[in-house]
Amino acid sequence: MRFVSFLFISGLCLCGSFAAMAQPFSLPDQQEKYLSELQNRAEKLKLYKDDRWRALLHYHKRLFSAESTIDTESFFLDKNGKYDLKAEMNATLRAFFTPKEKIKSRTGESPDYRHPLCLYPARYAFLKKNLNIDETALPKVDCKEYNETLKKLDAKKLTLIYTSAYMGNPASLLGHTLLRVDSKEDLPLLAHAVNYGAITGNDNALAFMIKGIWGGYPGVFSLTPYYDTVNTYNNMENRDIWEYRLNLTQEQLNSLVAHVWEAGHASADYYFFSENCSYILLEMLDVALPNADMAQQFYRPYFFMDYVIPVDTIRTVLKQNNVLDVAVYRPSRQTKLKNAYSHLNDSEKEQLRKVLHAPRNTQSVMASDLSPSQKANVLETAYEFLQYEYLARHIGIDEMRADTIKLLKARSSIPEKSTIPPVPTPAKRPDQGHNSAATGIFVGRRNDENFIDYNIRLAYHALMDNSEGYLPFTEITYMDTDLRWYERTNDLRLQQLKLVNIRSLAPRNELFKPLSFQFKTGVERYQYPGKEKEGTVFFADGGIGTSFEFLPNTVFFTFANLHLKSGGYLPHNGFVGAGAQAGIFSDLGKVRILAQSEYVYASDKTARELNCEAEIGYSLTTNLSVIAKWSYKDRTVDDIRETKIGLQYQF
Repeated sequence: MRFVSFLFISGLCLCGSFAAMAQPFSLPDQQEKYLSELQNRAEKLKLYKDDRWRALLHYHKRLFSAESTIDTESFFLDKNGKYDLKAEMNATLRAFFTPKEKIKSRTGESPDYRHPLCLYPARYAFLKKNLNIDETALPKVDCKEYNETLKKLDAKKLTLIYTSAYMGNPASLLGHTLLRVDSKEDLPLLAHAVNYGAITGNDNALAFMIKGIWGGYPGVFSLTPYYDTVNTYNNMENRDIWEYRLNLTQEQLNSLVAHVWEAGHASADYYFFSENCSYILLEMLDVALPNADMAQQFYRPYFFMDYVIPVDTIRTVLKQNNVLDVAVYRPSRQTKLKNAYSHLNDSEKEQLRKVLHAPRNTQSVMASDLSPSQKANVLETAYEFLQYEYLARHIGIDEMRADTIKLLKARSSIPEKSTIPPVPTPAKRPDQGHNSAATGIFVGRRNDENFIDYNIRLAYHALMDNSEGYLPFTEITYMDTDLRWYERTNDLRLQQLKLVNIRSLAPRNELFKPLSFQFKTGVERYQYPGKEKEGTVFFADGGIGTSFEFLPNTVFFTFANLHLKSGGYLPHNGFVGAGAQAGIFSDLGKVRILAQSEYVYASDKTARELNCEAEIGYSLTTNLSVIAKWSYKDRTVDDIRETKIGLQYQF
């Protein structure tokens, strides 16, 4: 069935659907008169200003204009339909009267597939209801493909899906959202997922970044079995999934599903930070809940840029009255394995190491003095890890199959059940974590000068933030800005602007050995050793390392770093350096503690330095924290000591 299998690469061709396949036509006088009556009726009702009509066209007001998010020309039936709601409504009404013989079908399509009545079922339902359209005045069409899709979906419920952040893909660092259409059978894995994403091809990293930021990729819809979605996000990318079942009426759900069909024949330029998966899906939900106008809430001209964070769209949806039915947590395979490993005692862990050591052998654990339940713990954990290794492409299918048989055969000989408990549902859902943007005011002292810092951060999560609802031991921030006022000189300056700051301190253990990594770039005020005044320089720092959880919720980390500073303020316009860094980070719930030091060996001998830092954050509420920081730079010709403390509020 065309729609159920679309990735809409073919849909990009289908975007030429009506406009390209219909021939010019004139109507008999009686039909022309009735069409004119409908258009006049719509004009009197100002129906083109209706919230649902605006939602169906993905139409939004901007600072100096108003237009649709959709960029495919043939999505619109009037040449100016992207910008003119009224013109598009009149053109849509006229298109519904198109004689069937004027529509050209393609090979494999039913004769009426491209008729506007079949291509725009949500528009038709809206106009029919509000204008009381006489169906007998319109061509009688058989929308075979659309009706087959409705039957296949059997839509009875809608679930909003949130997948946690995935550090392996820059486009998914902040998470991802999609929709699931549930049938009356209520079998989630057999339901269908509505996804929206960019077609990126095989571009290199630089092209991927540039095109992704500036809308260089087409964004398209796909409709796939939900079990494929779970396999991709839950098992292969090891992302936890949250499923928010929504309370929608059948009429609201029907409108949304009909519009998914319409939008499936169109595309929009994909912007990673603004018109991304979450924003477009929010526009889809606006069709079901038009009065909420949820997508418009993410237009922020006062920030001089739009940005949409997936978890923020979840919060926006859940603010609607009584919209949430139930939220279900679906832990990833990696989360399940971490949970299992944490419940093994030392003897069980020792036997697990023996089982997993290639060639895998179950004889040791079966002959051990572990109890039957403990043996079951070891074998089940080993089996899950084997599947994880295969999905991660660390082992081949033949090895996986052979070792799976060994493990299952041994496990089947033990009647006792495993004592490993299931993964507990986190205390807070992602939408219940702290808000994404932050602002703060700090007072401090740098050597012998007092100062006040004002901080504004557009997104998303820092190590000093309350981590409930977020990926632990990670830091992802964008547009993190510090403005500093010095008391002595009475001047305000840009102290630092971190465009991007990413850090992952994912700990290693017997099962998982991820690399820790960090990267940040931006501009900052830097005082070159021996100079009295600071100057503005560009910086880029990055490194890789390892982290170990030596105490509960506490990691020790090491990094090998590279540094770059550049600017006319510096001798020779800049320098590079290499650094060796070590530190400890502890997340104790309301309290977070970070202590780290690094020696930077710079190409400019004068710029070599030892940096030491300590930072502590304490949560007064989910969105309000006290943060204190101390730092010391031991340099060749001078030292810098800085201490500051203040309040941070997240909004």
